[in-house]
Amino acid sequence: MRLLRKGPILTTRRAAEYCGLAEQTLRNLLHERRGPKAYKQGRLNAFYADDLDEWLATRISDPDAPVGKKSARATTI
Repeated sequence: MRLLRKGPILTTRRAAEYCGLAEQTLRNLLHERRGPKAYKQGRLNAFYADDLDEWLATRISDPDAPVGKKSARATTI
């Protein structure tokens, strides 16, 4: 069964704007395979807003969340 996507298709430039990133930053993340789900439209990347929203949600951290303890080795001089 094929999953049908709805909504406008965004180019890399528009996807970067949507995410609040520089276009080159998004390209770098895609190259490192750390970016959002990208489809191909010919030789170009194509993105859907739902995929971008899902990816952005994974990048958000809670500033009030406890941070891991520093190791004793890191605190000694």
